Amino acid sequence: MGPIGPIHKTVLRRLIPASALLLLIAGTLAYLIENRRIDEFVFDKATDAARHFDVSRKAPLFAGDPETHRAELDGFLQQTPFVVIRIYSPEERPLIESWRDAPPELLAAVEAHRHRFPGIGRHHHNKLWSGDRLFIQTVLPLADGDGVYGYFEGIYRVAPELVDSGRHMARDTLAVAMLVVGFSALALYPVILSLSRGGAKLSAALLESNIELMRVLGSAIAKRDSDTDEHNYRVALYAVGLAEALRRPREEIAALIAGAFLHDVGKIGVPDGILLKPGKLSDEEFAIMRTHVRIGEEIVTESKWLRGARDVVANHHEKFDGSGYPRGLRGSEIPFNARLFAVVDVFDALSSKRPYKEALAPAEVLRLLGEGRGTHFDPGILDVFAPMAPALLGEIAAAGKPALSRQLAAVVQSYFGVTLDARFQPL
Repeated sequence: MGPIGPIHKTVLRRLIPASALLLLIAGTLAYLIENRRIDEFVFDKATDAARHFDVSRKAPLFAGDPETHRAELDGFLQQTPFVVIRIYSPEERPLIESWRDAPPELLAAVEAHRHRFPGIGRHHHNKLWSGDRLFIQTVLPLADGDGVYGYFEGIYRVAPELVDSGRHMARDTLAVAMLVVGFSALALYPVILSLSRGGAKLSAALLESNIELMRVLGSAIAKRDSDTDEHNYRVALYAVGLAEALRRPREEIAALIAGAFLHDVGKIGVPDGILLKPGKLSDEEFAIMRTHVRIGEEIVTESKWLRGARDVVANHHEKFDGSGYPRGLRGSEIPFNARLFAVVDVFDALSSKRPYKEALAPAEVLRLLGEGRGTHFDPGILDVFAPMAPALLGEIAAAGKPALSRQLAAVVQSYFGVTLDARFQPL
C-alpha cells in the first residue's frame, strides 16, 4: 500500500476528530441517561417512603414529641432500602432521624454536605460513594393544601445490581454508538474525499488563474516599458534566493514573488510620452512618472489575492535614509519585502543590458550597491546579498528565456503548490 496522499490526509484529519467527538457525545449521553434512570428510580422510592408521613399522620409527629415515634420510624426504616431517614419541621429544623448499617465514611459525607430544602413540587438529590457502594441522598417537601408541613430526607442504598446494570447499559450504548459512528465514517469517507478533491481542483484552478493573471499583467507592463518580462523573472528569482538566505517565512516569500512581478504595474497609468521618452525627464515629467507607485498600489489593493504584493509595489522606491518616494519612509518604517526588493531591483538594473546601456561588470555593480549602503539600501540585507550576488549573477543573469522559465516554475511550485511549467513562457 502506497503512502497516503495529501487529500486523504486532509479528510482523515477532519473525519477522525469528528468521529471521536461524536463518540464522546454518545458516551456522555449514555452516562447521563443511565444516571438519570437511577436518580428517577431512587426518587420514586423516596416518594413512596415519604407517603408514610402523609397528612393523616402529620399532627402527632409534627405537633407532639417526635421521639414518641422513634420505634415506629426505626421499624419503618428496617422495611426499606434506606440507611438514613430524617424528618424536619416546616422551619427546616431536625425533628427525628433513624440510622441503620451506615458506614462511618458515609456518615462523614452526609454531615459534610449541606443540602437545600426544595419548594413544593421539587426535590433535591446528591450522590454519595462509600467505597464501591453508591448512596443517593434525597430531600422532599411534605405538603398539603395548607402548604409545606415538613421535609423528608432519605439516604438510599443503591443495589449493586442496579449500578452494574447502569454501567453495562452505558457500555452497550457506547459500543452501539461506536459501530454506528464507525460505519457512518466509512460510508462518508468516499463522499467527503470526492468533495475535497473537487474543492482542491477548483482551488488549484483558481490559484493558477490568479498566478497567470499576475504573470500576464507584469509582462504586459514590461512590454509597454520597452522591456522584456525577463526582468520580472530575474528579480523574482533574485528576491527568492535572498529571502531564503535570510530565512524569511514562506508566506512572506510568496508575497514577495507577487510583488516582484507587479512592482511597476502602476506604469499602466503613465502617458507614453513620459514612459517612453528616451532622454532625461523634466521635473514635471518625473513627478508624473512617480505617480506609478500610487497607481500600482491602488491596482493591487483592489484584488484580495494580489494584496500581498502591496508592500513591494507601494514602497520599492523608498530609500533607507528616508530620501525615497512616495512617503519618505526610513529604516524599519519601510516594509521588509520592499527593502529586500530594492536591493535586487537595482542589482538587476545595473547588471543587465538595456537598449540605452550595457551591463556593468559584477565588481562595478557591487561597488555601486556598496555606495548605497545605509542610504538607499538596508545594510543588514545588503551584507547578506553581497557575498551571494556573484553566484546568483552566474546562475540567473546569464540564463536564457527557457532556463528562467523553468527556474521560476519550480519556485512557483514550491511556494504556491501549483505546476505552471507551460504557462511561464515569456510573452
